[in-house]
Amino acid sequence: MNEQQKDRRETGSTNNRRGLEMLLFLGVSAIGIYGLGQGLTGLFELGQGINLIWLAVTGIAFMILFAQMGRVKDTWPRRRDGNARQTVNEAVVQQLPAQAEER
Repeated sequence: MNEQQKDRRETGSTNNRRGLEMLLFLGVSAIGIYGLGQGLTGLFELGQGINLIWLAVTGIAFMILFAQMGRVKDTWPRRRDGNARQTVNEAVVQQLPAQAEER
């Protein structure tokens, strides 16, 4: 019974963490998009200049997003099925001679 409770806690904390990461991603994305729009208003409206502070906010938001995406990619589940890769590789090998004949 104790092991089941421990597994439930770990699953709950993992789900909470994923939810917080999703909220962080959405919040930082919104801030980055808004900052980019505010920073570049001088390009689209007469009498206004480019706002470097908002562009700096956008740059920081992008750095956070890139760091988060890189970390998520490192922990992305990998396909362990070798048969699928072998089937794809065989299909590519069979296409190569056919392409050579067309040339």
